[in-house]
Amino acid sequence: MVVGAPPNRRRLLPRLFEAHERDGFLTAESVAVIAADLQLPLAEAWEAATAYPDFAIDAPQEPGADCSGLSCVLNGAPEVPPGRHSACRFRCYDAPAPAADAPFPETALGVRGPLLAPDLADWRGLEAARAAGREAALAQIEAAGLRGRGGAYFPVATKWRGALAEQRPIALVVNAEEGEPGIFKDRALLGLRSQRFLEGLAIAAEVLEPETVIVFVNGAAGAARASLQTAIREHADLLPDSVQVVLGGGGYVLGEETTLLNALEGRKPVPRLRPPYPAESGLFGMPTVVNNVETLAALSAIFREGAEAFRALGHADAPGTKLFSISGHVARPGVHELALGTTVADAIAAAGGPSPDRTLAALVGGPSGGFLPPAQFDAPLLPGRLHDTGAVTGSGGIIVLDQSADLRGAALAMSAYNALESCGKCTPCREGSPRAHAAFEGGASADLPDLIEALEAGSLCGLGAMAPGPIRSALHFWPERFR
Repeated sequence: MVVGAPPNRRRLLPRLFEAHERDGFLTAESVAVIAADLQLPLAEAWEAATAYPDFAIDAPQEPGADCSGLSCVLNGAPEVPPGRHSACRFRCYDAPAPAADAPFPETALGVRGPLLAPDLADWRGLEAARAAGREAALAQIEAAGLRGRGGAYFPVATKWRGALAEQRPIALVVNAEEGEPGIFKDRALLGLRSQRFLEGLAIAAEVLEPETVIVFVNGAAGAARASLQTAIREHADLLPDSVQVVLGGGGYVLGEETTLLNALEGRKPVPRLRPPYPAESGLFGMPTVVNNVETLAALSAIFREGAEAFRALGHADAPGTKLFSISGHVARPGVHELALGTTVADAIAAAGGPSPDRTLAALVGGPSGGFLPPAQFDAPLLPGRLHDTGAVTGSGGIIVLDQSADLRGAALAMSAYNALESCGKCTPCREGSPRAHAAFEGGASADLPDLIEALEAGSLCGLGAMAPGPIRSALHFWPERFR
């Protein structure tokens, strides 16, 4: 149980998910029953319930359509009708993919390094962390130079030390929501390398000694969830008794850590103002460490092989390997483990992409990233922007478009997705994203630069600030296609 947490409020999202999974939809009546049971204001419960895009309201959603994400469209799936979501099913390695969730196939693992090596047969990484003790373990993480793998690349040891400095009970939250179209690396880890992730989670629990541990999983990722729950059940002796698996109702904005914390608190999933940062005051006011699945899996590699071995791969400022979800017009779509600092060109080549003369572009960094032409493929995949117009390494998504692709349609699909996924909390994103998309669709009107500037400067969280990336990059490199 979370220290100081209202026991009823923290149960709201699990109860909503349970009702939706049982009935196939939520109604005002079913939400009212839940609110009454939990002694919560109905308005707050309803506000939270209706904020998740995967929760159908009043009637079941239409039978799951096949995927309409960008990789699937590039490989023959129907395009998304105007005004509707690009509904990625996170099976871009199988494009065009069916709607149904399925276990991640070993065949969709490409280039392999320490994270994708065969799953563990022992727990020597955890044993090494226990033998080292907190301070020595923190020093080893610091020496390895591990940065978070969720997209922001914040130094892990710095985040952990910040939470520990509060000298209060800590919450450890693992973000396994993975709701970004074109990203499926965490599903691969949970489905095929669950013990490596579990060892990393146990190491984090050993060092942080958290009061509570929560793994937040995308509710639609049934196979990954089942694999995770089986691993936790079979190896419960490695973890604190407080470990919980919480399932969400979708939404791109859940990739933002304070939004995730609001969801776990039974509130509307929207970003919080910062400061305070989660490490200072996060889940129900507790110092909170939020880490990604891949980040924790990297801890296993560090404590098994040592900080020097980890640093031997990657870049001096960003050591280690990174999992990249590469799809689109490539021969070997899937998850590829590459050293940070690998160029975009080499990443595409690893996945069997077309030669530069047959390549039109690559979307690097997903809907919050940007398009790059082959002339920019020498950019190294490192934290920060790869180009001023928007492309980022981010969570590691790369979608390749060959010369047959409709670049205009792809860019419009990304800007439409960002507009539809705005959580609505801040005016620049709520109003600016759909207006920027409309201006972009209409041929790059004169007020588009001002809209982009307002989005980048005034949005509350990074998702709004980065939403113009696909627009800016497409207009910069291919202006003739948008007149």
